[in-house]
Amino acid sequence: MQTFGRLLWLSITLFLVMFAIALATSNKTLITLSLWPFDSALTAPVWLLILSSFIIGGLLSAILLWGQWLAIRAKLWRLEGRFNKLQAKTDKITAESTAKQNDGYLYD
Repeated sequence: MQTFGRLLWLSITLFLVMFAIALATSNKTLITLSLWPFDSALTAPVWLLILSSFIIGGLLSAILLWGQWLAIRAKLWRLEGRFNKLQAKTDKITAESTAKQNDGYLYD
């Protein structure tokens, strides 16, 4: 099943790369992009604007996922700290209980 998933992922990736190459080679038309708050305009090929928007979107999503990953790791670290404290308390109580039982057997 894992091999099938990798093969599917590879085929989808190859299809998207071939689509991007076909887009880049066929759309050489220049378009003018007006930047709203500024009075300037940018003239570039269509494929460059499409590819740059995909790259910017990918980078933004990677940053968002990285932020979520950090939040999850921070929560995990806090929970591990709480677990270690509880484990230490449990070990201490168990040791005290065992010591009391051993003391009781020595004097009986």
